[in-house]
Amino acid sequence: MKLIKSSTVLLLLLSKCIIMEAQDTKVIRDMHLWSGVGIEKSFKNNLSISLDQEIRFKQNITEINNYFTEIGLRYRISKNFSLEGGYRFTRDKNSDNSYDNLTRYNLDLRYKGKINPITIYYRLRYQKEVEGMNLLDQSIPYEKYVRNRLSVRYNKLGKIKPYISLETFQLFRPLRVAEFEYIRFLCGIKYEPRKIGEFNLAYGFNREVRSNQPAMVYTLKIHYTYIF
Repeated sequence: MKLIKSSTVLLLLLSKCIIMEAQDTKVIRDMHLWSGVGIEKSFKNNLSISLDQEIRFKQNITEINNYFTEIGLRYRISKNFSLEGGYRFTRDKNSDNSYDNLTRYNLDLRYKGKINPITIYYRLRYQKEVEGMNLLDQSIPYEKYVRNRLSVRYNKLGKIKPYISLETFQLFRPLRVAEFEYIRFLCGIKYEPRKIGEFNLAYGFNREVRSNQPAMVYTLKIHYTYIF
């Protein structure tokens, strides 16, 4: 009997360890889809406001990862520079099909310059995200990123604008040294027919930088913005 009991306990512990390991298994390769729509309104005083709704899929585009609503306000300082602030509310899906509420804000400095036949875009972003609605509470866990993105767009194909972009993500967490977590590369086209807005189609990847087994997440992006 003691042998049977000991074997049973051992099997239960082993099963528990296997389940915990499976839950913590890191996804090394995946395919995501980012799909969204938005509106953008410009005003005469160099201000513009935008509203976006996006849904993102994971597990080779078979399962919802999260969905969010984002609002942004941009002020054009000069011909080349602008400032922007944004707020995002996200419903983030867990492995047990429950959802967490996340809130995020960002502050951007943007640059735009033309060297025919290309346009160069640079964006420096600071962002902070927390669970719940307590963005200003420093006592709860948070993630802060400093992001640098450089994009180059080709302008000699009429309404079709091919582009590439590269972005770095530097992560800041409580009681930890800041580190570059991953990079993002996108290659895409923007289609800008007059009066009906802008279509953005892109493909690329996110890749971890500091890891023995770096995760590689491929991304297909489809987005439409109505501009008026």
